[in-house]
Amino acid sequence: MTTKYEMWLTYNAEKEKIQLPVLPSSFEIKNGSKNDSIDIVGLGEITIMQSRTALQFHFSSFFPSTKFPGLQVSSITEPLILIQKINEWKASKTPIHFIVTACGVDIYVTIEDFSYSEQGGDVGTYQYSITLKEYREITIRQVNVLNQNAEVEKGQTRVDNTVKPKTYTVKSGDCLWNIAKKYYSNGSEYKKIYEANKKIIGGNPNLIYAGQILTLP
Repeated sequence: MTTKYEMWLTYNAEKEKIQLPVLPSSFEIKNGSKNDSIDIVGLGEITIMQSRTALQFHFSSFFPSTKFPGLQVSSITEPLILIQKINEWKASKTPIHFIVTACGVDIYVTIEDFSYSEQGGDVGTYQYSITLKEYREITIRQVNVLNQNAEVEKGQTRVDNTVKPKTYTVKSGDCLWNIAKKYYSNGSEYKKIYEANKKIIGGNPNLIYAGQILTLP
């Protein structure tokens, strides 16, 4: 039975998404501090406030191989496909968007740790454990000096986890089918290369020329 709570991991400006199919039984949030304390003669202990550390989220659950009551999604995605995708996101060193509906978690994070295993008795189902860490961009403060008066401007930050598209320079003898076969392991994927490069290729996907620079979506 589904609940109002949903857990999502999204990537590449929301173009890739995973809704976790099974909610974890527990959800740990670590919110520490870097405050220091010192003893001053005559005053006692003094606490020096520092900026807080990045939030950390840790939970464990599983990717099921078959449907069962309590599943949060309408259809099952093969567990190994989900595992591969999360590993790719982790290896990209690009922040992902972590959302937990109905409890206010809407934050960009990095995948610090992701471990998984298949256990006997339920072939195809994978248990996993994941640790996420809040991602915060560096804010640059710019100082403008005019007439000996210093003006400090606080830089604006906005997380951008869009994956920059790859490009390919067409060589003599190339065709879209072979390019798709090389980069996607499936020649029939040539259509998405064509759709992304219609302005360059024109109306006939079979006519490409050496020297053209194509975007690989």
